[in-house]
Order: sequence, then C-alpha cells, then structure tokens
Amino acid sequence: MKKMWMKKDKRAEMGVGTMIIFIAMVLVAAVAASVMISTANTVREQAQSTGDQAIDNVASGFTVQDVVGEVDSAMTSVVNVTIYMRLSAGSPAINMDNVMISVTTSDNSKYLNLNETSRATAEANNSYGFAKELNVQGFDEWVLGQGDLAKITIVGLTVGFNQEVVIKIIPAYGQMNMITFTTPEQYSTQYITLA
Repeated sequence: MKKMWMKKDKRAEMGVGTMIIFIAMVLVAAVAASVMISTANTVREQAQSTGDQAIDNVASGFTVQDVVGEVDSAMTSVVNVTIYMRLSAGSPAINMDNVMISVTTSDNSKYLNLNETSRATAEANNSYGFAKELNVQGFDEWVLGQGDLAKITIVGLTVGFNQEVVIKIIPAYGQMNMITFTTPEQYSTQYITLA
C-alpha cells in the first residue's frame, strides 16, 4: 500500500477569512446606512418644522377694516375705540386669546391681553379694557378664521383734541399691525372714523 501524502490546501482558510471580513464590512455598511437614514429623517423633520413656522410668521396676521372712535357726551374726548379686522389672505386661524394689544396715547401706554379684562371690569375701574365680539363661521367662539370678522373695543380711554394714538395688534406669531391716527381738532359727532 502506497502512502499518500496530503498536501495542505490553504485556499480554504483564506476563503473563510475573506468571508468573515466581507460579512463584517457588510454589517458596518448597514449600520452606517442606518445612521445616515436616521440623520436624514431628523434633518427633514426639522426643515419641515422650520418651513411651517416661517410660513406662519410671514402669512399670519390681520387686515384692519375700520377704526371708529366713540366721543363722550361732552364732546371733549374719545373714550372708546372700536377696531374691525379680518385675517390676512393665506393666514391660518388665530386664537384671539393669544393676541396682545398695545395702546399708546400722549399721556398713557398700556399692553393688554384680550383674555384678561372685560369691558364691564374696565369701565368699573375706569381703565383700559376690551369688549370683544366675533362674527364666526367656525366652531370655536374666539378663534378667528378666514371669512370671520372680529370687533375689538378698547374702552376707558381719554383722548383729547389733536392727540396722536398708536395701537399695535400683536399676535402670538405672525405680523404685527400698527394703527396710527391723530384725533381731530374738534368732535362734531358721537362716532368718528379714525383710520
């Protein structure tokens, strides 16, 4: 019987080592791809959120339709100012409880929040306050939507002849409205158009 010498074949060992390295590289690539996809999704969500906020800030706001002043019985000063306004074109609905109004006259300046002071309280205290009324087509009573008309009355003012008044309507986000007018040199009727 002939003795057969087995020759060592190293190709199989190299093949197994290569296969292990290949599998490791595939796993590393899969983990890297997963991290990249996750990062891309996070960046996309942040970009979407930033874009939505930018659109809200640019498009949101009010269009003032009319500003009417009510003169006291002695015909010496404007005591109430009523502002009629709608949403700007393309503006999403705005919760009016989050809107602030700044009123500056020649002798007084005040920031008012629409949900803090009622007209009755303001008149009782002889201070600035609000009466709010909304002609809504939607469901919520004090959320201004497209097609709605808001009427805000600033009460408790004492604005004499030829005085400048600046009213700023500031929503929680979006464009601020500034209404500036100077009262006339005399009051001839009980209601006057101011702006």
